[in-house]
Amino acid sequence: MGQSESLPVKINEDGTDQLEVKGYQVHRGRCALACLVVLLTFGLLLVLLVWRKDIKMWMFYEECPLQHASKILVKDSFGVFYEEDAQEERCGPILQPKTRFFVNKKVKYVWNIETLEFTRLQCYDANIECQSFHENPDGLNMQNVNERQQKYGANFIRITVRPVYRLILKEISNPFYLFQFYTIVVWMAQAYYDYSCLVLATTMIAVGSSVYESRKHMVALKKKVQVAGSAIVIRDGEEKRILTQQLVPGDILCINPLDDKVPFHCDAVLIEGTCSVDESMLTGESYPITKMPVPEDHEIFEYEVHKRHILFNGTQLLQGRPEGNNVFLKAVVIRTGFMTSKGELIRAILFPKPIHFRFYADLIQVAILFLGNTKEIILHSLDIVTFVVPPMLPAALTATTAFAQRRLRDKKIFCLSAKHISLSGGVDVACFDKTGTLTETDIDLAGAIPIQEGEFRKPVPQLSTLPETHPLLQAAATCHTLIKVNDQLNGYSIDRKMFDATKWNFVNGPPGVNSDYGVETPFLVSSPLWNDKRESSFNPTVEYGLLKRFPFESAIKRMTVIVQRKGHEHYNVFIKGAPEIIAELCDPVTVPSNYYSVLKHYTMQGYRVIALAVKTLSPHFTWSHIQHMTRDEVEANPELIGLLVMRNQLKKETIPAIRILHEAHIRTVMVTGDNLQTAVTVAKDCDMIDRVQRVIQVEATIVPASIHGAQHLQVLYNDPLATPEFIAGTMKKMQDVHNGNYCFAMDGQSFELLRIHDAALLDKCIHRGKVFARMAPEHKQHLIEALQKIGRQVAMVGDGCNDCSALRTADAGISLSMADASVAAPFTSQETNISCVAPLICEGRTTLDAAFGTFQFAIGICFIFFVGVLMLYSISTTPSDFQYFIWDFGIAIVPFFTIGYASPPKYLHPRRPLRHLWAFLPLFSFFTFLAWQTIVLLIGWFYCHAQPWFEPYVFEPGKHPPNPSYEETTLFNLMSIGSIVAAFVFAPSPPYSRSSFSNKIFMIWAFGATILLLCVMFITNDGFVYWMNFKTPPHPEYTVVILVLGLAGGLFSFCWEKYLIRGWMYQWVWPRLNRLRPARHTYQKIEKELKSKPDWPKLGGKDISKDLEQEPLQVEPPTPNEKRAGNSMSGEDQIPLSSPGRNSLRDLVGRGKTTFRTFQGSRRGGYTINGPKLEQDYPHESIPLKVSVTNVEVPPPVPRSPLPKTTDEESEFEFPPPPPSIPDEFMSAQSSPVQVLAIRPFEDEERNVAPPPFDIDVEQRSPLSRRGQGMFQLVDEKNVEQPDSDVQLLAYRVSRRPSDLSPSQQRRHLNGHGPHPTE
Repeated sequence: MGQSESLPVKINEDGTDQLEVKGYQVHRGRCALACLVVLLTFGLLLVLLVWRKDIKMWMFYEECPLQHASKILVKDSFGVFYEEDAQEERCGPILQPKTRFFVNKKVKYVWNIETLEFTRLQCYDANIECQSFHENPDGLNMQNVNERQQKYGANFIRITVRPVYRLILKEISNPFYLFQFYTIVVWMAQAYYDYSCLVLATTMIAVGSSVYESRKHMVALKKKVQVAGSAIVIRDGEEKRILTQQLVPGDILCINPLDDKVPFHCDAVLIEGTCSVDESMLTGESYPITKMPVPEDHEIFEYEVHKRHILFNGTQLLQGRPEGNNVFLKAVVIRTGFMTSKGELIRAILFPKPIHFRFYADLIQVAILFLGNTKEIILHSLDIVTFVVPPMLPAALTATTAFAQRRLRDKKIFCLSAKHISLSGGVDVACFDKTGTLTETDIDLAGAIPIQEGEFRKPVPQLSTLPETHPLLQAAATCHTLIKVNDQLNGYSIDRKMFDATKWNFVNGPPGVNSDYGVETPFLVSSPLWNDKRESSFNPTVEYGLLKRFPFESAIKRMTVIVQRKGHEHYNVFIKGAPEIIAELCDPVTVPSNYYSVLKHYTMQGYRVIALAVKTLSPHFTWSHIQHMTRDEVEANPELIGLLVMRNQLKKETIPAIRILHEAHIRTVMVTGDNLQTAVTVAKDCDMIDRVQRVIQVEATIVPASIHGAQHLQVLYNDPLATPEFIAGTMKKMQDVHNGNYCFAMDGQSFELLRIHDAALLDKCIHRGKVFARMAPEHKQHLIEALQKIGRQVAMVGDGCNDCSALRTADAGISLSMADASVAAPFTSQETNISCVAPLICEGRTTLDAAFGTFQFAIGICFIFFVGVLMLYSISTTPSDFQYFIWDFGIAIVPFFTIGYASPPKYLHPRRPLRHLWAFLPLFSFFTFLAWQTIVLLIGWFYCHAQPWFEPYVFEPGKHPPNPSYEETTLFNLMSIGSIVAAFVFAPSPPYSRSSFSNKIFMIWAFGATILLLCVMFITNDGFVYWMNFKTPPHPEYTVVILVLGLAGGLFSFCWEKYLIRGWMYQWVWPRLNRLRPARHTYQKIEKELKSKPDWPKLGGKDISKDLEQEPLQVEPPTPNEKRAGNSMSGEDQIPLSSPGRNSLRDLVGRGKTTFRTFQGSRRGGYTINGPKLEQDYPHESIPLKVSVTNVEVPPPVPRSPLPKTTDEESEFEFPPPPPSIPDEFMSAQSSPVQVLAIRPFEDEERNVAPPPFDIDVEQRSPLSRRGQGMFQLVDEKNVEQPDSDVQLLAYRVSRRPSDLSPSQQRRHLNGHGPHPTE
């Protein structure tokens, strides 16, 4: 593959770091011409070349093929250009040719002589089998070490702290600082030294503080990252101690398990022994992670899949157990330096996503606009530009951000990137992780449900009450990854709670072979030291040795242990994991028929359910034979023994914080790796999802090609809280017409399929999405990017390393963990709850409002002075230097730094502040203020000329300062008053800041500036008047009139801004005008489209991607999930039979060809597309719902939670059966409530006779939507688009008891005014 000289070559098209590269080589003619242009522009061209690397390459170099290039121009996925040097090195023997490469963002790209392109340097572990790690027990020889040292570099995360002078040069290349230096030069040339020195001093302070913070951050990061040490490796068959910087991929690392808190300096694959490590640096979680040796098989090693075998750089060893009689644990180094997981994290910090804040771009556009206009106005353009664009503005904006940082620090929120503070003010979507963020990190065991002989038994509130020989108790005591360090049990919170509930004992096994078992026993668990009668006993009744652990893997969602009971010859296998996965592994005979109904019952209530299974291995299996068994063989066909129901409580700060965000019209989204039903229930519990809002699950699958059609993407819309029987037997025959009050929920697999195959549908789903479950870290990042793509500003809150990529991508990423991984987030909160979100957004809005106010004040006072100076230029005079001094130092400078000191309000306003300077309201506000102040100046000008004692100004060439004049005195007083008024007019105010009168520093300045101005206006001392270059009016009454004129104009401007523009126009007029404007953002267009399609999505309906149908994809064989999707499609027109002994829907209706279709009414009343219009029902509130149908025996309603509490009476409660098929399943199975209508078909002899209705009594059991109700309509299977002509809708009755009504409705009922039963 060659390279075009006009188009860049793309690298990493399938990866995350996508690059475009072009090759260049030196061109002497261009270099000479470019140097000449630099000299002619006095070096100003160099500034442009610093900003734009592509222009620099074009000016100094010529484009050439990559294989001959000496310079590489790299453009990353964010559009940022980098200039890199093409280098050569020899990684092999001397006779081999040198390899060309370049390094970008600490990543090495090497030249591939076969494809003729640069490719990213592959890691040592790429495309190798697991057994290859065991093939070289003697380690590397020195030749291999040298070659790999040259190829991969030193094992060192090198962070270069730039010298101070380079940081200063980079900072002053900012356009605003360049303009400040331009201002200083112009004023110095005009001998205006006072203000020039002040601007220079503030600029130096701002630059110095920025450089200090940048260098301080880099030095702190360097100290934290660059940790050197020593390690023992095997080279040439000998153990050697070397520096960790000398480690290379392929080295065999020897780890001493006796060293406490031993850190790892590379990524290595464990090949001998087992150990527990602390990965809190990466994950933010304090529990230990068990690492197992990589198996000796032919499986291809994958870095993301085989994490259970990898010792990551930056993690620490807590406990290790060597294999056999060995002294060391052994691991093979696979990644070093920036190629490690820690290195990737540091790279993300060093090269963050660039921030594109519209406000600063608007500032540059304003400067360019004013510069172009003023050049044509007057010959003194160089001086005039310094008026219309205030040089103090950059320093003022820096001060505003610094004030915000300090206030956030007082709230225990630390900001690592000050630019993100303003971005957080525009946040309109907040995404949250669930566990540890919305809910408590610790989890409690609510109870256990044993399973025996394929039947559920009595729920058990406490595991310890089960017999010691019960398999469920033994599984809970052994199936975990707990370890004991310093007599303290450490591990996952779930494992700790589960084991503590058993009341069993846990100890570390003896070193070497345990004589009681004949094999090594790393850990031992035993029953309590008392018997069944609670009498003390010196020996436990039951003891198990934990021989081998298969740690939990997120890909397969389970963990396994191999154990042996003391005194028994056979081995047992205990498995724990996700209930759906465990049920698929187990023998179907052992799985209860109502298994999924029970599971759904608990997950709908927010419980976390874990399934346990047991398998007894054959006594003929020896330990050596078991050690060589694969995990699939060990876990094959176990027996399901029970469920553990865990309870994860919401943090007390969660619900108030969510409600605050909702009141501010900020969307909240849950992004979690947990179960979908659990996530939906938690979202409802914390008010993230409204109680009356319908939840629709989006389920995408790839349907393989078959004789019925090509491979295609199928998207189903289901109810995530419906029971399996309801879904399988009924929902496929129902379609839904809703009232628009719905939200989406989906899992990570569906999200990824839509992202790849149907981006348009994905945009709709994320726009209305509320819950995203089973999301991997990369899925979270893609979700944030997708939300930003449709025009949202997103905040992300998380507490672990799996959220780091999303935290970096978000506009406001908030980490609730103080681990090292948190440095990737712009914000870190010491309060480990989401109560920090609202204060941060509030602070961001205040900062944004203060930045707008500072800019408008700066431009406003400069334009006031600009207009005044132009009026004075008309009579050939100008203000004196001392007048400039008084105005600059006494009036103009201080508000630049005090306006941003405004405090945030105590609440979040429902509307976000404006984010664009070019919006109508900021421009209207500024120009109207300028117009009123110009009118005041003109009135003062003509009033001065109308005085009988007025004397015209006499111009004397060459005199400095010019002769005093009445016009100069009058205009200076009015300009000074206008400047003070501008500070009050544009100062931040409610609703995004507290009143300017609460800003103490601002009010102190206002008082001092007013006193100073009064002294200047009314002091008539000859020396002072001469110094000010004033011409005092003969009558003091004139000065009083000028003061009253300025104050009247200022009062009018203040009322105009605060009450007309910020009040009436912003709060009432502007929102209504926005509704008439066409949608600008993508999410607004999507919302408009969804409102125009009230029949989409249809519950139980499906979408099929036409693109995949027309162009079948050549993909790998379908996964088991895809196969199941395909199988479900083939039988979609069939309704599975109900369980024996229960009435089915077909039995109720009496016809074989009828099904139900569900409709959801509109907010104006229940209506259907195909059916008759119904009378609108009364608004429903939280009233329990139950249904009784004549001649139909209905079991009692299912209790909210069948788990017993504490008493013995409650512990005798039988576990409830699954929800019945008819008709209660319609009541309890759906996340959205419905009304039941009595229906039955016509008989032939009844066609002309009205049949009697069913006697139905409906009471609510769940809150109904006040915007519409649902109903059922009978339709024909053969023609699902039209209702069955043989079926008649008969009647329904909704009755409510007075106790179920609201207080106002109860009063109406007692007075005899209803509501009455509706028929």
